[in-house]
Amino acid sequence: MVPKFLEGVRITDLTWAGAGPYSTKVFSDLGAEVLKVESRVRPDPVRGGKPYKDGVPGLDRSGYFASRNNGKKSVAVDLKSPGARDLILALAAQSDVISNNFAPGAMERLKLGYEELRAVKPDIVYLGMPMYGEDGPLAGMLGVGMTIAAVAGMIDRTGYHDGPPLGPGTHFPDHAVNPYHAAFAVLAALRHRRLTGRGMKIDLAQVESTLNSMGVPFMEWSATGVEPAREGNRSRSHAPHNIFRCRSEDAWCAVAVLGDEEWQALCRTMGRDDLAGRGDLRLAEGRLGHVEEVEAAVAAWIAGRTPEEAMAELQAAGIAAGVVSSAANLMDHDPQLRARGYWQVIDHPEMGETRFSSPPYLVDGERVELKRPPLLGEHTEEVLARVLGYSPDRIAALRDAALLR
Repeated sequence: MVPKFLEGVRITDLTWAGAGPYSTKVFSDLGAEVLKVESRVRPDPVRGGKPYKDGVPGLDRSGYFASRNNGKKSVAVDLKSPGARDLILALAAQSDVISNNFAPGAMERLKLGYEELRAVKPDIVYLGMPMYGEDGPLAGMLGVGMTIAAVAGMIDRTGYHDGPPLGPGTHFPDHAVNPYHAAFAVLAALRHRRLTGRGMKIDLAQVESTLNSMGVPFMEWSATGVEPAREGNRSRSHAPHNIFRCRSEDAWCAVAVLGDEEWQALCRTMGRDDLAGRGDLRLAEGRLGHVEEVEAAVAAWIAGRTPEEAMAELQAAGIAAGVVSSAANLMDHDPQLRARGYWQVIDHPEMGETRFSSPPYLVDGERVELKRPPLLGEHTEEVLARVLGYSPDRIAALRDAALLR
């Protein structure tokens, strides 16, 4: 289905890269009209990001860009050209929201700060997403998703107990925590406007919203004064609790024994009566004290099986276990995602038929029907004519002046 939840809402979207475009994609998925402002002079950098469809590079062939910009309309405007400010102000005057994730002061240098925008649209909802916020002692520090993950402690917290920090990549700050914080804030601001008639300025410091996902280790440190150690895939309360290498190449199965009865079931499944009868392993505390020995036993048993075989045997015995899947395996073979319609095929002018992952939620019990991502500048003339009422001659003059490129 095509949701109408946000039908009638228009966003002028100046965001680029990861977290910003992903936050506005939430709105396009839910029926809002999102006008993505970019240009060939300064395209969204992820248009040049791999993977490319069939390995062929091109500004309209990036899967990275496509998955973060479904359903948007691309309006090609060179923000540094004379006349760009007037055009953005005109779009803002016809929009409900304007968003950016530039460095602090960038919008003001373009003379597109909140006060200038509010002058043409008094009830505008303004979203800014700088790393540290627009003011404060660290506001001048710049960074991207990996920087934010490092500053917030995500990278330090992710790694094996006896190894260096590894980090979760940019997935959490750029594609989960920050965009959904931003989307929720904008939804709240739109509701506030509906109730009061007043707009709002949102200053979303991405480090702060990322820190929100790090509550447990920070609370533990605050309470104990001790920095928690990295755990990798282990648990401080259960054992065994890890992933184990299986028979095929680069194949793994996750196993989590969450109770003492499950430990006995695991021992029976592995044919290890000797371990089942040991009093020092009967309780989780004892198994944690012998975690290396316990894990070695599971590793030896599971090494002769495929992940699917191991998962089936363990689940049949009431033990939590699951295949550790690659992205390709999830897309091609996972029966749960397939049954739930987790991906959709969209025909794209440059990439042809391409699979896209659906939003992880349902609307009225149905999957959101995705629209394809835009070609660079594809909707420039259409938007200027329909939204701003510009004539073909005026649009041609702006193109001749190198504003629309």
